[in-house]
Amino acid sequence: MRGTLRSLSEIAGREGKKLFLVGGFVRDALRGRQSRDLDFVVSDDADSFTRRAAFLLRGNYDPLDSGAQHARIRLDADDGLPLVLDFSLRRGNNMVEDLRRRDFTVNAMAVELNSYLTEQDWPVKIIDPCGGREDLAGGFLRLTSEQCLRDDPVRLMRAVRFLHKLELKFAPGTEQVIRRNAGLIRQALGNKLSVEFFKLLSGKRTADSLRVLHSDLQVLPALYPPFAVMSETVVDGEDLMTHGLRTCELLETFLSGENVFSQELSAKLLAHLEQETEAERPRLAYLKLAGVLHDVGMIGGSSSRSSFSHEVAGEAYIATLSRILRFTGAERDFTATLVCNHSRPLYLCFDEERTPALQRFFCQFRDCIPELALLARADQLACGQENHFPAACFTGVLELFFAGAAKSLPRPLVSAEEVMEFFNLPPARPVGRLLEAAYAAQVEGKITRRAEALSLISALLEQGERQNR
Repeated sequence: MRGTLRSLSEIAGREGKKLFLVGGFVRDALRGRQSRDLDFVVSDDADSFTRRAAFLLRGNYDPLDSGAQHARIRLDADDGLPLVLDFSLRRGNNMVEDLRRRDFTVNAMAVELNSYLTEQDWPVKIIDPCGGREDLAGGFLRLTSEQCLRDDPVRLMRAVRFLHKLELKFAPGTEQVIRRNAGLIRQALGNKLSVEFFKLLSGKRTADSLRVLHSDLQVLPALYPPFAVMSETVVDGEDLMTHGLRTCELLETFLSGENVFSQELSAKLLAHLEQETEAERPRLAYLKLAGVLHDVGMIGGSSSRSSFSHEVAGEAYIATLSRILRFTGAERDFTATLVCNHSRPLYLCFDEERTPALQRFFCQFRDCIPELALLARADQLACGQENHFPAACFTGVLELFFAGAAKSLPRPLVSAEEVMEFFNLPPARPVGRLLEAAYAAQVEGKITRRAEALSLISALLEQGERQNR
């Protein structure tokens, strides 16, 4: 890597530019860690310099923010490993002014690239106007100023990610400053906010981070008021937010490799959850979000988790959060599918390998099946009701999925929504049983058209009415 950095330094020298390493790379280097993600500040004309450097280093140029002259180069370094170089235009008249505008003191340090490469005692050349080295040594995360939150409210959320990533503690007074400014999160730029939120969801200790953001800093309730209402809604002796965070924590435990699955099943599951959506975010992040929010539909409604209505009600809440986080339609639908169907695995029958309920479940949810199985299991453990979805059923669903159980099944002839509308039925479990009967007949080849499915369901309803007379 140093060979590539020397080449970059030579390019800067020929261009008459001064390059400063800033932020995380300097911070990590002081802790004896080498980052492969480097940030540079360029004194002027940063965008043009980055374009030329990308060409000369044979890297890929990516303009991130043309207005701020912020761009990225991705390349393979001289050691053969990937390297990411971010370049931005210096803010202010000098590096001290630039650093004072940054987020946290431990990220507000810089050193000239030449000094880092050529001088053994390069740490003494660090520019550190905010006391970052002292805070790093003391284990503190401190804001450079209260103004930095007004300049970029996303820093309210970023604070917790750095707190846990760097294993620091808040400096005295920092929590109070963040709480005092928590409402600014509503002014954050939607795309930046979404990126930061998903970094938190995709990383480790997500449940712990969300607890701090919610209870200690009051940022989550300011971002999305239903979080506050969840904390005030008590079901079975526990508020919904506490239950949701515990569910998220259990999901993280499942995926930590603590002998929950066989090694083979664990590898398949992790590979599935690491797959990225069209928004280039891992499926795991949406699963954790659904873990927190799966009971949000119980706000102001049903007081029982056995009620089907709270799952249906959850869709409206997901739609609201999706607008705040700038979800695509696919992201919104994926999250809603998990939240609105989180208890479906609890109603599967395993007396035979392929029952109608199991067949319809695999056909309906296909690629979402691992997430729904994990969510149902975590929810039940969080409720202390392990027997509702025993471990054998849980792993059975996963093993069937990875064996390809969903691939050969036909699409149902009718949906739940069509049946409820056609027969004027409320959303309830009996609708599922009607659909399972119709799907079993379809799989067996007894019916092949939508009209035949509706006719069968009509006959079953009439039979039920006669039995109830």
